[in-house]
Parts: sequence; C-alpha cells; structure tokens
Amino acid sequence: MHLSRIVRMVVRHNASGWDEFVKLAESLEGKGEPVHVFFKGDKDEKGDSWCPYCVKAAPVVEEALKLAPENSHFITVVIDRPFWKDLNNPFRKDPRTHLVFLPTLLRWKSPQRLDGEQVSNKDLVEMLLSDED
Repeated sequence: MHLSRIVRMVVRHNASGWDEFVKLAESLEGKGEPVHVFFKGDKDEKGDSWCPYCVKAAPVVEEALKLAPENSHFITVVIDRPFWKDLNNPFRKDPRTHLVFLPTLLRWKSPQRLDGEQVSNKDLVEMLLSDED
C-alpha cells in the first residue's frame, strides 16, 4: 500500500485595500497561528509595481516563504499609488500597521517588521518569516 504524505504549506491570502485587509487579519487573530503581512504597491500598466523597492523585495519574500512555519498565514496586501500617496490613509495612521514605507513585511500583532529596503535583505526576511515565537 502506498501512503502519500500530506504536505502542509503556508496558507496564502490576498487583500486589496484597507477594509478587506482588516477583515481578513481580524478573522485570523486568536487562532494561535503566526500571521505575516506583506504590504506592497499594485502593478502599473506595464505589469510592474509602481514601487521599485517592492519589485526588488517580491522575489526575496517569495523564496523565504518556503521557510515559514506550515501552520502560518501569509497575507499580501496590494495598495494602489493614489491611496498610498494620501498621508492620511489608514495604512499609515492605524497603530496596528503604521506604515511609513512600501514594501513592509510584518508579523501581525507583533513588533517584528521590516520596512523599505530591509524587505530585500534575504537574511532579515528569512529570520522574520521562519521565527515561530
């Protein structure tokens, strides 16, 4: 008899905009599973992010996700440029996110976060995503 091994992976989620993000993040709270959030700029008409640091960070984050705990959740939040440029947008103002830079990678409900060019640093991203504490 052949038994196949079930491989569990990080559960991925996508959110577009503040309301969708908050609803999703709050639904994952309290499950005792790590939740990581990657905030990045949306794509322009050429198919690239308007945020050059996001373009550089995306493959680093994607590769490091292979090290994330199998019981964790990973939310990608796409923010369009006009909304991001509004200095009063909730991503910037809400204390749960308090974004200053894009991209930002953080552990939800934790002080652990990487901002801007830090999200392109393979070692830092791997450390943040693989740490279960």
